[in-house]
Amino acid sequence: MSRLISIDTSLRERRRIMRLLDFLTRDDLSTDQMERIGRRLQKAGRRALGPLVRKLWREKNGTAIYRYTCMLDFFDDRQWLDQLVQITLRRTDLDEQGRMALLDALHDYGVDVTAPPFAGMTGYGASSMEGFIADCLKDGEPGLVRFMDMFLDATDEVREQMTRRLSEVGTPDAVSLLEILISFERPEVVREAIIALGKIKNGLALTVLTSAEKRHEGDLADLIRRSIRRLSFMGIRQPAQLPPSFPVPLPLYQIQAGPVDVYGSRSLLFTWVLEDGTYAALLLLIGESEGIINALSYRMKDDQEYDMVQREVTAGELLDPVEESYAMALLRDALSTSRKQGFYLPPDFYVDMRLFAPDSLRSEAYIPRFSLVHLEGIVERIPAYIVGSGELLDTPALEGWLLSEPAMYDAAERLASLEKNAPDGRIPDDQLEAELSDFCARQIVPRRAEIVKRLLLTADFLQQTGAEEQLVQHTLATALSLVGGFVPESRHPFIRRLIMDSIETARQALADGYDLRLEEGYDDEE
Repeated sequence: MSRLISIDTSLRERRRIMRLLDFLTRDDLSTDQMERIGRRLQKAGRRALGPLVRKLWREKNGTAIYRYTCMLDFFDDRQWLDQLVQITLRRTDLDEQGRMALLDALHDYGVDVTAPPFAGMTGYGASSMEGFIADCLKDGEPGLVRFMDMFLDATDEVREQMTRRLSEVGTPDAVSLLEILISFERPEVVREAIIALGKIKNGLALTVLTSAEKRHEGDLADLIRRSIRRLSFMGIRQPAQLPPSFPVPLPLYQIQAGPVDVYGSRSLLFTWVLEDGTYAALLLLIGESEGIINALSYRMKDDQEYDMVQREVTAGELLDPVEESYAMALLRDALSTSRKQGFYLPPDFYVDMRLFAPDSLRSEAYIPRFSLVHLEGIVERIPAYIVGSGELLDTPALEGWLLSEPAMYDAAERLASLEKNAPDGRIPDDQLEAELSDFCARQIVPRRAEIVKRLLLTADFLQQTGAEEQLVQHTLATALSLVGGFVPESRHPFIRRLIMDSIETARQALADGYDLRLEEGYDDEE
């Protein structure tokens, strides 16, 4: 009697997963590479999660642990959060960098790492507020970021307590944090910081208050003057020179910007040479409707480290050098959006915003302007430009434009079903046109204005980065063609290519076992 032999075909996939995890330990890994690795692990599902968690139990290198925790973001936290808690508590063999990577990951997912059983661990996990603040003040710039991260999540009562504690400590780093809070969005926080500075018996507090007086008016300016008088009564009449650790406004060294994606987001990179010869960099992710979404602060000790970070960030974010005036205009626009929406800024930005000139960070909407050479004769050329508009999606500034959302997966399944039922496996032209027309009516027409705006911003980016005049005008004309309704959306080459590329990407993802609609938070009734 013969027996069927079951052959294990998963060995190759397991090896591929292990290679991906090992790749995360490389020194020269870019953020773009990490994103791609995460997506590939996500497609493998639970088969990848197990080895990833085992890596976190064994790995000792702090950088590798941080990268592994980043990969957890690609999985449902219900599958790994309890295990991460146990890893954090039991891995007593880790150095500070490794422990902080685990604590940061837990904090990002809503775990109170200042409370037991994490109390007493380095960084967030001090046994008291005083201990937490003391740990932050000992850790330089990363400590200031941790303080602000916790401050943003705290209640009003806790914020007052944190501010008063800084006044009691009175060290240069405590003054540095109070300087940050003087520029906070909420007036009550600014008032508490001003009062706290007026109680610190050193000339640094007077220096900060004197500088802040020039930037404030009305009641806040009066309060600053009262705090200055209070310091005078305590014998503090001479401002002290700020220590090298204090960020002060400096000339920008290099500025880069990335293209706008289909959802209106882009990256900005600002770098400075600090007074001690080291480097600082601030990478921002800004969004059309969210303002400043995220910020990452870097400190680099020498040219070699600066060049490495520059290469990594530039490649991962598709950045190009731009003029300072353009980058600052984009930053002011993002600040304007954040403040209109009532959003707090990222912790890293609060810490590093002092490297910018104070008057440069005003809120101001940005409207792109085009030169006459790009506008001359453009209306007459729109029909010709429409024909080749689909090819714009092959250019570096637009090649990343893909609609990644549940509707694309619905459309991919719908077209796959029509192909399956077609006699020759090919959807009849009239049926395909009807499907595309219906899709455009539901998904493209409501966002037409957004697509137009982002195409205009892309044309502006091309203009600012010195692209060929013909490419700038082609992008600009494509935007205008959507405004004027020259061609129905379903027949417009640019829109048609955008839809078909997005559907094809969704089909490939489904074939690989990944379905965006299964992600937490998706509701098929929407």
